[in-house]
Amino acid sequence: MQLSEVPGILVAMPALKDTYFNKSVILLCRYDEEGAFGLVMNHPTTTLVKEILSDEMKESVIADIPLLLGGPVQPESFWAVHSSDFSVEETTVLSPKINLSSAQDVLYSLANGQDVRSYHFGSGYAGWGAGQLDREIQEESWWLGPLDELLLLDLDYEMRWETTMDNLGFDPLTTAFSQTGMV
Repeated sequence: MQLSEVPGILVAMPALKDTYFNKSVILLCRYDEEGAFGLVMNHPTTTLVKEILSDEMKESVIADIPLLLGGPVQPESFWAVHSSDFSVEETTVLSPKINLSSAQDVLYSLANGQDVRSYHFGSGYAGWGAGQLDREIQEESWWLGPLDELLLLDLDYEMRWETTMDNLGFDPLTTAFSQTGMV
């Protein structure tokens, strides 16, 4: 277990191409002996955030951004990953530049005129039981790397997986991925 990599980026390797997590880039928020928790940061839905807001909120917040599909667990959860210029008591500080809050807290602040430099809204999350992610990393289903704050906050969703693979030194088209059990 690589606790030094939390928060980090968990990137789906080509072995996961026919699964829910195909080409996923996950913001890994927690990873310990009890399991792991992360948010898929590059799978936008066709639903715009403004479409799920109340009429009152629609009038005061510009939310013409897609809702991210954060993972298959608890799809009713509604979260915001955002820049560190916003924080409330319930906010989780993930890194010097990235925070995690409830979407409602961020939306309410935006509606009241507070500026938040960068934000992404999503629903659901990815979760692993004790030891499960360790096994999946050993099976080369995932690569765990250091947090790339600019990639997660500013890069277009469709560029995140390829850019992460490039940054790790992998060319998905030419690298031979074998099931060696070694990472």
